Amino acid sequence: MPRILLVAQDKGGSGKTVLVRALAECLPTAHLIEIEANRRLVELEDRVSFFPVRAERGEINRTGGAAARAEFDGPLNAIAAAQGPVIVDVGANTAGSLLPLIGEAQARYTRRGVEFGLLVVLTSEPGALANAPILLDLAKPFTAARFAVENQIEGTVDPKALKAFKDVTLSRLEKLSLDERANDLLQKGGLHFIGEDLTAAEDSLTDRFGFAEAGRIVEDLTRFRAKAMQAAGPAARWLEG
Repeated sequence: MPRILLVAQDKGGSGKTVLVRALAECLPTAHLIEIEANRRLVELEDRVSFFPVRAERGEINRTGGAAARAEFDGPLNAIAAAQGPVIVDVGANTAGSLLPLIGEAQARYTRRGVEFGLLVVLTSEPGALANAPILLDLAKPFTAARFAVENQIEGTVDPKALKAFKDVTLSRLEKLSLDERANDLLQKGGLHFIGEDLTAAEDSLTDRFGFAEAGRIVEDLTRFRAKAMQAAGPAARWLEG
C-alpha cells in the first residue's frame, strides 16, 4: 500500500523544507513531490518530481477555486500513481487549497490503496501556530496518521498552546547555533551534502575555508542533521510502514 506523507505549513519560513530534507535522509528510497513556486530540493536530483505553483491567489479567489483545481492536477496524478513511500513538500500558502482536493478524492485514492499522513510544522510565530490546527483539521478526515514538529528556530512554543495538539504525534527540533557558513550550506541542502560522503565534504570545505572552520562546519551540520532526522523520525517510521 503506497503511503503518502504531506508536509505542510502555509506560513513561510517555518523550516518545513528542512524537515522534508530530513525525511529524505531517513528514507533514502522514498520519492519526493515538491509543490513550490521555485525548485528548492535540487540536491536530491531525480528523486524529486517538481510541480510549480502558477495560479495567483487572487485568480483562485475570483474563480471560486477553479484555478486551484487545475493547478494541482500534476501532483494529484503523481500521488495516484505512487508505488511506494512518497514525501510531499507542500509549499507555503498552498496546503489550504490542496488538502480539500485530496479530501474530495479520498474514496478514489483508497480504491488505489493510497494511504495519507500529514506532518505540520509548528513555530512560536503566531501565524504558523494559528495555521497548524487548521491544516490538521482539514486533513483529519482522510489521514491515517498526523504528526506535528515543534521547530524551535524562533524559540519554544508556549506549552499551553501545545495542548491543542494532544491528538497528534508531537516531536521537537531544538534550536542549534550554527556557524554562519554552515547555515548557508544548510539552506542549499546541507543535510544531503553531509550525509552523502562526510570525508569528501570535509576535504572540499577545507580547501575552501581552511582546516579549522571546515571542522566547525562539518560538526554543526552533522549535529543538525542528526537532530532533524530525530524530529522527523516518528513520521518517517509511519511512512516506511
